[in-house]
Amino acid sequence: MINVKQLLERFAEFSSWFDPYYRAIAVAIALFLAIFVTYTAWDFSRTTAHHEADSRFGFRAAQIGEAVRGRMGDYEQVLRGGAGLFAASEFVERQEWRAYVEHLRIDEVYPGIQGLGFVRRVPAAAKSQHERTVGADVGGRYQIQPAGDRAEYFPVVYIEPFSGRNLRAFGFDLYSEETRRIAMDRARDSGEPVISGKITLVQETDRDVQVGTLMFVPVYRNDLDSSTVARRRTAHTGFIYGSFRMNDLMEGLFGKLPGVRVELFDGKIAEGSALLFDNAPLGTRSAPLFSVTTVLPMRGGAWTLRLTSLQGFEDTIDHQTPQAVALLAGLISALVLAIIWSLATMRARAVRLARTMTRELRDSRERLALAVEGSNQALFDWDVVTGKVALSEQWGRIIGGGHGSVNTTITDLQAMVHPDELAQVRQQSAELIRGQILFYQVEHRVRTVAGGWRWISSRAKVVDRDPMGRAVRVAGTNLDITERKEIERLKNEFIATVSHELRTPLTAIIGALGLLKELTTGKLPADADAFMNMAQQNSDRLATLINDILDIEKIESGLAEFRADAVAVAALVERAAALNAPYADKFGVRFEPQRPLPDAVVTADEGRLLQVLTNLMSNAAKFSPAGSAISLSATLRDGRVRVAVADRGPGIPEAFRGRIFQKFAQADGSDTRRKGGTGLGLSISRAIIEKMGGTMNFESVAGQGATFYFELPIKR
Repeated sequence: MINVKQLLERFAEFSSWFDPYYRAIAVAIALFLAIFVTYTAWDFSRTTAHHEADSRFGFRAAQIGEAVRGRMGDYEQVLRGGAGLFAASEFVERQEWRAYVEHLRIDEVYPGIQGLGFVRRVPAAAKSQHERTVGADVGGRYQIQPAGDRAEYFPVVYIEPFSGRNLRAFGFDLYSEETRRIAMDRARDSGEPVISGKITLVQETDRDVQVGTLMFVPVYRNDLDSSTVARRRTAHTGFIYGSFRMNDLMEGLFGKLPGVRVELFDGKIAEGSALLFDNAPLGTRSAPLFSVTTVLPMRGGAWTLRLTSLQGFEDTIDHQTPQAVALLAGLISALVLAIIWSLATMRARAVRLARTMTRELRDSRERLALAVEGSNQALFDWDVVTGKVALSEQWGRIIGGGHGSVNTTITDLQAMVHPDELAQVRQQSAELIRGQILFYQVEHRVRTVAGGWRWISSRAKVVDRDPMGRAVRVAGTNLDITERKEIERLKNEFIATVSHELRTPLTAIIGALGLLKELTTGKLPADADAFMNMAQQNSDRLATLINDILDIEKIESGLAEFRADAVAVAALVERAAALNAPYADKFGVRFEPQRPLPDAVVTADEGRLLQVLTNLMSNAAKFSPAGSAISLSATLRDGRVRVAVADRGPGIPEAFRGRIFQKFAQADGSDTRRKGGTGLGLSISRAIIEKMGGTMNFESVAGQGATFYFELPIKR
């Protein structure tokens, strides 16, 4: 080991050779390094804060882009519904169209639609008769505008709401204007919805003039074939269309969006002449800190979305942390500089400095501990042999016990754990000591000095083992996450409230759709029948999602009731295989219990256990290749029974394994839509098992399948 004292003495002797110069050189170098380290630490912290703000801005931009596409998708479905109404009827009366639009409640459910109407194709020869017929229908004078002779006309004959600005569009020939005509031709020939380019709506007056756009869905005669472009032109009778005032549309979608400037352009280039919407035309600087430009594919074209940051968003960047880092680094650098100055100017202090090196080292370690404490994490050091635990000062703040470090025992610490999480804490601690897991990580509650409860995230690892491989020392941190848990609770309550509010109307909708389908079986055209089936399937999927959300909310909030039955594991596995056999048949797979099953009994809620097994088995069936067997097994180990479901599917992707039990977690959105599911099943299953004192996990090898299992204590 290097003798620090001798080293400093030799340095002092050597320095005497160039005494006139070495002090200035040493101090200059130390000063440069101090400034460099301080600036580097400050710049790193500032860059980190800027990157975090950039990530938040990018996430907000992605949300806004998806919101725009999603809202236009909703409007498309509204227009398709209107086309379905015409496809299901020989003739739709004006009163029927009004009833349909009023039932949609577009002002409440679809804000941003200026008008929803029907455009009829009128040949030149039928113009006069058409004007007389429509005039008689509305009880007044009706004339196609603008005047003039054309080969055919496409006037607006139905528009709702039939009041205010929309009256200006009644009778207007949309085909008379080039931008509208281009969109109408593309919709007619393709048979798909098309959004027009930038226009000024006929509804605009002298006040509050806004840019607008239109969406067209073609309508064809029911008795004619429309499978080719030529046949579609022949069968074409008109359009269902929606008109949009862009400011009203975007403000209804986003509100005021403080701190962000949103610009929307028609086309793939963000140029002034194509501007559709700008929420802050005078509120941006020449050089904003953040900017994102995204091209949004739209029906028949594209929109370009450009977002730039305003002062309100840029004010949220964390400037305090870089300042604190700069201050701390400056203080440490000043201390180092003082030490260098002392060494360079007073050789006589070298010996004395050597005697105090140990104390200086200890002080440095304490400063490091203070820096860690500043992150609100309490350090702990557990002597596994003696059972003693040393905790840093932050632990006292977490439990409300005042300042100062804490020395206690592992037994006393576990006595502070909430009874609901104590079994999990003890199990993971034992697995860490035995080397079954590399890291201990548990979120649980601890009792405070005042008698309340606070949530902590506890993480640890074995840092020292004896020659026999037995754990000797464990080190880790405890982080107070009470506020985060409260936010999660409020979020879950919000989701549950929304789900409850959705369940009642959704039940009525599902019932109405079922009755309507039963009454119209074999009576509707193919398009209308497909539309009906799609509505019923989507309603059923939404009902499943709501039920799953309510189920997991009850479990996490402690409102779910769990029975304490004596459950025979072998009988449970056999029953699950029998009950789910028809489901496996749908996918061409089979469930095979691996006999003999152990004669083990656990204390649990039998219905909930069956729910968990059913979920694991249905997942295995959906992702297994046809003709394969899914293994159901039960094994005994260390006083616990492990029940496992193993498939031969593609396995769990490596990047997805860390969040597989999170809510709404899905490895592949497209694959999940094909297979079905809400992304809540595994989260619900794990919550159920943990409420019954067990654990759930999985094992998987890419391309060789996955095994999901849960473990429960055997009843003694």
